[in-house]
Order: sequence, then C-alpha cells, then structure tokens
Amino acid sequence: MFGLIARSSSRLLTQTRTVSRLARTNPLSSLSGVHVSHRTLSSATEEPEEVSSLPDNRFEGVGQPFDKQIAGILSQPLDDAEVILERGGTLKVSEEYYKDTLNKAFGVGGWALVPCGEIKDLDLSESGEQKQFVTLIREYSLYCHERFVSQAFGETPFYTGKQYYSDATEKIKFSALTRCCKDLGIASELWNKRWSENWKSKFAHQEWVENTTNSRKSQLWKRKDEDWTWPYKKTTFQKSY
Repeated sequence: MFGLIARSSSRLLTQTRTVSRLARTNPLSSLSGVHVSHRTLSSATEEPEEVSSLPDNRFEGVGQPFDKQIAGILSQPLDDAEVILERGGTLKVSEEYYKDTLNKAFGVGGWALVPCGEIKDLDLSESGEQKQFVTLIREYSLYCHERFVSQAFGETPFYTGKQYYSDATEKIKFSALTRCCKDLGIASELWNKRWSENWKSKFAHQEWVENTTNSRKSQLWKRKDEDWTWPYKKTTFQKSY
C-alpha cells in the first residue's frame, strides 16, 4: 500500500517538474495578457531572461503599402502653426498631433502602441558620483490595422522624489510613439535639419534673457509672435573680462 503511494507521488512530482520546465521554455503559453514589470540594469549582474509580450507572428504583413487614402493623410505637410519650439531650439509637435493623425488615417482603435518588454533603469552616473536621476527606457511596437509598422525605444530622465513615476512612464510612451511615427512619415519634416533651420529663420529668434529666480543669463529661443513669460525676462549681455 505504502509502495503504491510512493510510486504515485514520484510520478506526480516528475510531471510537475516537466510542466514547470515547459512553461519556462515557452513563456507565451502561460501568458494571457501583456507582461509588465520593472527592473534595474546593472553590468555587474547577470541579465535575466526577457519575457516577450508579443506573438510569434508579429511581423506578418510587414512591407505591404496602405491604400492611397491612408497614405494621403499620413503624408500631409506639417502646418507651421503645429510646431512647438523648445527653449533650446528643438522643434517638436504635441502628442495629440500624432494621435489625431493616426486616428484620422486608421480610425479610433485601428492602431496600437504595444510594449515589447519591461521598463528598465539606466544609471549613467560616473562611479562615485552622486546619483541625481536615472534614465528610464522601454521598447514599443506600433501596429496599424493589425499590421506591424515600426519598433523603437522610448526614454526619459526620472528624478526620484521630484516627479511621479506614472508621469515618467507616459513620457517614455510618447518618446517611442514619436520615433515610430517617423517611419509613417508623420511630421517627418522635424527630422530634416534644413527644414528645421528654415522654419526657425522665419518664425523664431534667439535672445538673451535672465532667469528671475536665480539671476542667470542665457541665450534662448522663442517664437517671434510670442512674449517671454515667467521666470524669464529680456536682458542684455555684457561680456566680463
């Protein structure tokens, strides 16, 4: 009697180990949704195995052109009024611009930005240097009409204790969306250096300003049709010897 119980227990243990081993070698078989987690990268530790959240046939239909109506929406010239000028001179458009263009081209719900892996921390500070922030990154894939379009990393600096983690993850997503939409031609002018320089020569200029919170002076960009707002005020630059 006890021998029969022992043999049954042994077979059950063997089957359990086999199932566990198969689940590790084929993680998608046990996943019903997107795998979301967060970890820190370190060159001194061994990398854990990545768990993909995407199906094996994720590249099916790649390279097939969209119809002319969709292509016409995606390739529309960028309206000058949509361009946002950052103080450092970088040109961009809003997150709403990308999403509105995708909705017009593919319909609401006809596209999706799918995470490919986990959010990772990149500590870029020098050894012994006080850590002020980490860079958060995550890879995403853009699908339109159930077809793979592009794949890119999004990233953002994260200052612990000075901003919400949820806001930082949204910035990662927007960063990836911007890069993926480049392959569709949306706001592709922003990636053209000559176009950007021509836009700034028409609509913007640099001026010396003072930051009223710390009295620091710097040369920043602004649109010609806008005034300086707090904490900046226009000033003159006097070279000191």
